Amino acid sequence: MAEPSDHDATPMLALLRWVLLLLVLGAFGLVWIPADWPVRVLAVERHWCLSGLGTVTGPAVLQQAARWSAESDADHVSEPTVSASIELKWLIGVDAASWGAGWSADRLALLTAMHELLILRLTLLAAWGPALLMLLAAAVLDGHWWWRIRQCGFDYPSPIGRQASATGAGLLILVLVLELGLPVPLHPCLLPIGVVMAAVLIATGIRHLPKQL
Repeated sequence: MAEPSDHDATPMLALLRWVLLLLVLGAFGLVWIPADWPVRVLAVERHWCLSGLGTVTGPAVLQQAARWSAESDADHVSEPTVSASIELKWLIGVDAASWGAGWSADRLALLTAMHELLILRLTLLAAWGPALLMLLAAAVLDGHWWWRIRQCGFDYPSPIGRQASATGAGLLILVLVLELGLPVPLHPCLLPIGVVMAAVLIATGIRHLPKQL
């Protein structure tokens, strides 16, 4: 039985390094990010929703986000002080009482704003979801049929194109996932643009899959 080589373990080690780096950066962010920064980002994104999604979709997205946020807050109504202190201690490994009420209140305000920002972006993703799923399905079908057509010809797929498309699609998906949680202003139109680019890369990667003789 062949033992796994070091080359096979390299991607897992790289992924583990990235995960550890993101955890460290997230811990530093929870400690040092100003408490009012996510609030400003949330206000900017709400304005973009109203101005960029139209008079019907924009208010509907904001109302749905407020509804989901209220439902999520209702699950944590009981014993708010104790649960908030435990949640803060679990997230950053610091006892909130030992740092004073002011610092604790700032961090809790930051976590609350980050929670509302995440819910707003998930609501946007749900609003764009059906169109984005149809776009990804069309990209997969397009790449598949181009690959089927290549089976009958003498042109050969490009390993470089396949590798480049896989790397680009992975990076785009990683950036989109990170943008859902980072307190950086995200315009609603960037989600479909990013998915369109990922769909093109996915279709290109499928098109350049190896032939099956």
